[in-house]
Amino acid sequence: MIELFFLRHGQTEWNQIRKLQGIQDSPLTIEGVNQAYALRKSLEKAFDYCISSPLGRAIQTAEILAGSTTIATDQLLVEMGFGSAEGLEKERFKECFPEPFFNLWHHADRYDPSAFGGETFESVERRARTFLESLKQFPHGSRVLIVSHGMLLKMICGVIWNHDLHQFWNDPVPQNTSITAVKLDNNRFEISDFSNVEHLETTKVISYV
Repeated sequence: MIELFFLRHGQTEWNQIRKLQGIQDSPLTIEGVNQAYALRKSLEKAFDYCISSPLGRAIQTAEILAGSTTIATDQLLVEMGFGSAEGLEKERFKECFPEPFFNLWHHADRYDPSAFGGETFESVERRARTFLESLKQFPHGSRVLIVSHGMLLKMICGVIWNHDLHQFWNDPVPQNTSITAVKLDNNRFEISDFSNVEHLETTKVISYV
């Protein structure tokens, strides 16, 4: 069996002011850094491997948690891209692109980001499936930390649960520095703990990505 621990990065400056990040970036807030350190204190064992999105907010989080473990990066783990809409505050995004905005948060199967050159849910799903397949290379008994982003991690969980895009919003976006524990055994993935934030004394749900 391989133990996989999927982690969303800590709170960022753009999370806090509700700006759409996507593949653009903003640094962790002080709270985001503290979230990562709180998680590090709660971890009982070290990781054999660490894979992170190459985006700065994920790397910054991984560096706090990886310890002496080398951090590898994988482009498949970057956040969903939102093209020219990135950097818009939530209400401005809604004003400029009302139909894509609504479908983004309610009907993934109807979402069309072509007006602003964004990435489709179908593309994100392909990345999620390719990344999951790559995890089967790790040796039996490995503990692997994977640091990524809200929408990409939500898609990974949806693939494991065998949800189609009609069901994408059945479950919430993983919270900042939440851990989702997954067991990989006999080529089968099983989520044993979703979006766990027990390491945080207080939690403020920020689902805007």
